[in-house]
Amino acid sequence: MITLRHFRRGRLSTAFAASLVLAAVGCGEIDVANPNNPSVDGLVQSPNATSASALATGLLRGTRANVAEGIRWLGAFGREGYPMSVTGASLPGSVRDPLNGNGFPGNVLYADPYRNIRSANLLLAAISDVGAWSDAQKEAARGFAKTIQAYDFLQVIVTRDVFGAPLDVGIDPTAPPAPIATKAQVYERIATLLDEARGHLQAGGTAFPFPLTSGFSGFNTPATFLRVNRALRARAAVYTDNWQVALTALSESFISTTAPLTLGAYHVFSTNSGDITNPNFRPDLLFAHPRLRTEAKLRADGSLDLRAQTKLVTVPTFTVQGISSNVQFTMYNSATASIPLIRNEELLLLRAEANLGLGNTALAIQDINLVRTTAGGLPPLPSNFSGDLLTELLYDKRYSLVWEGGHTWIDMRHYGRLAQIPVRAADPRLFPAMPIPVAECQPRTPQPTGCGIVDGITPPPQP
Repeated sequence: MITLRHFRRGRLSTAFAASLVLAAVGCGEIDVANPNNPSVDGLVQSPNATSASALATGLLRGTRANVAEGIRWLGAFGREGYPMSVTGASLPGSVRDPLNGNGFPGNVLYADPYRNIRSANLLLAAISDVGAWSDAQKEAARGFAKTIQAYDFLQVIVTRDVFGAPLDVGIDPTAPPAPIATKAQVYERIATLLDEARGHLQAGGTAFPFPLTSGFSGFNTPATFLRVNRALRARAAVYTDNWQVALTALSESFISTTAPLTLGAYHVFSTNSGDITNPNFRPDLLFAHPRLRTEAKLRADGSLDLRAQTKLVTVPTFTVQGISSNVQFTMYNSATASIPLIRNEELLLLRAEANLGLGNTALAIQDINLVRTTAGGLPPLPSNFSGDLLTELLYDKRYSLVWEGGHTWIDMRHYGRLAQIPVRAADPRLFPAMPIPVAECQPRTPQPTGCGIVDGITPPPQP
């Protein structure tokens, strides 16, 4: 049993892992039950189907823990929208002032995924001892847990990017801190987890031994959940320019030219006791960047791109610290609105991106046109389009995936176009990545790149 005297501040394998263990295991030098998470106590002390199932289902709650914060802050970085509290306290750290390792959003977007990765490690370690589960059910559980871990690692690395991130969250808390792996190594681990999970899910029989949320309707068996796994594999492959890997993964996903663009897996929320409501149902706080209307393309009848029409609504102008907006989002229009984890519309655009990367222009145009005509109501690009197809693709990704996960910021950084995101005098700063939290930096000598202040870049303001 890990004891409280082993928990020291300042490392993933101590400070963060300690909080994970305290939250997950709930015991210290005296062995007391954890009233907030009895399923984990039971799993650690005596693995059984009840505790293992509870923890597995809890992983889906863990994946959504930082989703809303990610949308807000990465969305602000990409100038999709702003968190505009009346006091203005949320604005400086997202668009004006340098980022530091003590910042709330950066720490949350770091600690929450690692907490969930740690929980998945506990589940993986216990699965073999769950006697009530069949071999196939154990394989299904392993595939599920590794897929979730890969998703959480992906959430970490898109925020830290070139700074990298630790990979080993299971070492002894008294050991030296886990090394900061490079960006390439983190993506390699993500790929390995997803591919290992693929094999587990293929051997996972016909059903999981635990329920999935309603957000996975249609993807709640090992065989159908595998399609979500492959969709995530494609996303990670595109982020690393592994175009052929992305196309192969997409062919095994749920991508479809005939299914609704909304088909996919979702984070779900409710007003039920013990659950949480959608944190982005905040018309008092969250505003869209006005450019989403002014930069929207026009349809044949002169009206705006349907995505700008259906996802945005005009409201009275609100101004905080020199930043004004009269536009808000409509996608999360209730406390129980779902947030996409990944859906068909993104997959079609990822396939276009991969084909464009391989020089398959005609195939890329086909998928771009399917999305832009269906979702945007825009005229299709001609088959002999000779302009900047990447710019067209990034436009469609921005409007199709706006306020779903910081996609604009991630994509513009990916293609070296960060400085093309428009800034104004009141929001002049663009960030390439979030810093590594101070608690991760303090015990390391020398401190890794990414510790301290991230200044970002300040392109010339636009009118």
